Formats: sequence, C-alpha cells, structure tokens
Amino acid sequence: HPECREYRNLTVIRTGIIPLIARPVPVVHEEYNCTNTVEVIVGGVEAQEGEFPHQALLGWQPVDQFGSEEYDFLCGGVLISEWYVMTAGHCILHEPLVVRLGEHELNEEVVDHHVDFDIERVVRHPRYKGSSSYNDIALIKLKQKVRFSTYIRPACLWTANTINYTTAIATGFGQLGFLSHLSSKLNKVKLDIYEDDECSQAFQNSRKFKDGIIDSQICAGSDSNRDTCQGDSGGPLQVMVEDEGCTYHILGLTSHGQDACGWKNPLAVYTRVSSFVNWIEHVVWDRDDELDYYDATFLI
Repeated sequence: HPECREYRNLTVIRTGIIPLIARPVPVVHEEYNCTNTVEVIVGGVEAQEGEFPHQALLGWQPVDQFGSEEYDFLCGGVLISEWYVMTAGHCILHEPLVVRLGEHELNEEVVDHHVDFDIERVVRHPRYKGSSSYNDIALIKLKQKVRFSTYIRPACLWTANTINYTTAIATGFGQLGFLSHLSSKLNKVKLDIYEDDECSQAFQNSRKFKDGIIDSQICAGSDSNRDTCQGDSGGPLQVMVEDEGCTYHILGLTSHGQDACGWKNPLAVYTRVSSFVNWIEHVVWDRDDELDYYDATFLI
C-alpha cells in the first residue's frame, strides 16, 4: 500500500555518520523510533503518550449545553490519511460535531497535544443499516488538513483477507469494566482472535446478527475478562507488523460487544477492514479499481 510506506517513513530517524578515513563519504543511518511502544499488560493498561498516534475521538455537543465548546466523546476512530478518519457506521447515525486527534487524557487541567477538527462530511457504507451490525463502517472527512507529528500520525490498513496473528490490541477511552465510568485516559488491551463460529454462538440471540458472524467481521475477546466496552465503538483493533517500523496496521473497528463487557469470557465483534479496502480507497484516495455498484459512496 503506497500510503502505508509513506506513513512508515514518518517514524524513521536519520543520522549522518562520517567514517574516520581519508576523503570520507557521509553515511546515513536509518532506524525506527519506537520509544513510545511498550508491551501490553494482561487486563488492559494506560497507553503511553504518542503510542497510538492514529487514535481519534468523535465528539458531540452535550444535550444540556447548547452552544458550548465542551464535547461528549462517545466513539473512537482511526486516522488513515491527511483528510480522513475511519470509524464504525453506528457511530455516525447521529452526526458528530468534531474529531479530536492526539488526545491522551480527557482532563481539562492536563495540557497535551490534542487538536480538534471540524467535520466536512460523513460517508457511511451504502450497505450499512442501523438494524444490524453488518457493514458497520464509515469515513469522516475533516475540514482542515491534518499536520502529522509525533502524536498525530495515520495508521495503515490491513489489506490481506487472512490474519496471521492470534492476538491483537484494542484501544479506546471506553469503560474500564461493566457499570464503571468512562476512562479519562487512553487504554489498551491485548485480545485473542477467535474463530467466527465462537462469536456466532455468543450472539445467536441478537437481532443484530441474523446471519451469524460473517467473513467481513472479526471475533476477538479473552478468557481473562478482557474486552472492549461502551465508548470504545469505532476504535481500532490493530497489530504492529515486525520489520515495518512503528506503524500499526488496522485489522478491525470495534462494532458490537456483549451487554456485560469485560465479564464472563467476553467476546466482541469487529468490522474487518480488509473487506472494505476497495470502498475505502475509492472514497479517501479516489480510486475506482474493482469498485462495484454497491461500493458507491452514500452521503448523509
């Protein structure tokens, strides 16, 4: 993916080395700056500042504060280009007002590197229906072009149909547990990737999955009460590919979880990004290759 190669270059530190010989020719040494990346602890833990620079937040105006500059951040998202953020389709049934990037702690007293962006348009997948969790994906175009930095940088899309990983990392500002408050800090959790039939069984009584778990979805969770929770919707399920720097590849978007998240062997369903790459590329990078009628953009 050409954009992915470009994003990886943003993490490279270049150092000039001059050999101690006659008529030396400077040599440029390149290495990836992965200092913000630390191992995920079982059960979830606070992320390091700048560790997930693609993490986005979608903000709505509080119902009782019309005209206020305060926002309720109720969904997550992923920065994938200078102009676009990717999120879950169900997150934009009521259009958000703002996208926040570079956030680490939702605390007015803490000064961090976040930037708020107004929204130009919202594009949801034409096959998404709010009555189900299929095709649960949307794209948000920002009014201003994003300037990349250490704390704000896009992620790569996972484009392969198969996933050769058994675990992945989910991130978000959602609840830390069932019936708990939303987290004020960005958290991460390592989850196991399950076979689809295990999720189909867990959600067999849900009207959101009348056809069970299908190929365009991913099942992930844990037998250690680790899970994504309310407020994590639209956020990324991701892996860091070895030998490709510090850039995460997005496997999925948080779509649907069990009612009591993080309790009793929880499983959750994620929208499989690779199933929608053609549509994403058409909208974001104006590519029409192999785009069929049903992949046309649908504006709201």
